[in-house]
Amino acid sequence: MPFKFRRRQKLFPGVYLNISSKGLSATVGIKGLNVNLNGKGAYLNTGIPGTGLSSRSKIADWSTGDKGTYNPAVLHPSSASDLEDTPYYFLPKQLEGEIKSSSADSVTSSELSQVKETFLAAHQEKQAILVEVPVVTKQVRDAKRNRLLSKLFLIGLFIKKFDEDYSNKANYLDEILNQLVNCKVQLDITTDASIEIRYAALKSSFDELSRSHKIWDKTSSNRNFENKSSAGHVITRTITSLSHKNIEFINADFDALYFKNQNGSDIYIYPGFAILFDSHQNFGMVSLPELKLSFRSTRFLEEEIIPQDATVIGRTWAKVNKDGTPDRRFKANRQIPIVQYGELEFKSDSGVFEVFMFSNHEAAKKFAASYNAYVSTMQAPNHN
Repeated sequence: MPFKFRRRQKLFPGVYLNISSKGLSATVGIKGLNVNLNGKGAYLNTGIPGTGLSSRSKIADWSTGDKGTYNPAVLHPSSASDLEDTPYYFLPKQLEGEIKSSSADSVTSSELSQVKETFLAAHQEKQAILVEVPVVTKQVRDAKRNRLLSKLFLIGLFIKKFDEDYSNKANYLDEILNQLVNCKVQLDITTDASIEIRYAALKSSFDELSRSHKIWDKTSSNRNFENKSSAGHVITRTITSLSHKNIEFINADFDALYFKNQNGSDIYIYPGFAILFDSHQNFGMVSLPELKLSFRSTRFLEEEIIPQDATVIGRTWAKVNKDGTPDRRFKANRQIPIVQYGELEFKSDSGVFEVFMFSNHEAAKKFAASYNAYVSTMQAPNHN
């Protein structure tokens, strides 16, 4: 049976991001045929390069779409009296319950939807090739064996199809292996000089933050109703880490700022946008003006080893009276150090909700300031 195969001609268009004081815009495609997406909508650009002939038409308007809002059930307003009744607490009351974002694939900003589809297409093509590679490899092996046997029995001296069959299959294997390497989307970013300076400051503060002796992902917080306990809240926290990292379907000259999440989507911060990543099939893209970051100073009752870069700001007792003195009725009552940690909360109307805690209080504070200074250079998209 003759060998039949399809030649893969799929090329993935590059993604060009422009970051300026007017906001974030993305262009997907090639010169003469591309789609531009910004905070207002999507535009199709067509033309013949070199002729001056071109046209631009609006194909989507975000203002007519209903993006909805995200109001997690775990959020509750706090009052001053709540905090006054709790001298030492882990988290403000509005963060009670599970600390976790919505499903990653539901948080994508409108202006990044086409970019996400391009990334998905690159991954899907790679998966298709990975399925095909072992099949074609076996066919090449069989064709090579048949060619060798044909020469041993002198058939190959008269019938050239064995050589042609092997050559075609071997060439096709080389082709799909080359395609496998290139199943990525080239990400190019242009921006203003002033914005570049602020992004450099953001990267520097991130590097300092990543060197914190302890970094935790906070996964839940609940009010502590234990009588006589000095802790206002009980939290669940898991050791995690920060690093520079990229997602394999993106080809860029830089790595993202990576927050490893222990109970949900990892966060990759690129210039202009962030990716919430569960898997290559399940991820979301949020423009940085939509991804709010806030800093909070937290007093934590630390019962584990105190990190070297943390600051002890006081001490209390495991069982305490209202006036702060130890409750003498408990014989094993012990002193607990109060440590000052820094917290970063990521949040968006589309459903992002993550909290990280750092032993280096000042590094967390500095990163939040750098992030917000960088984002302030981009006008937040208006979807109203």
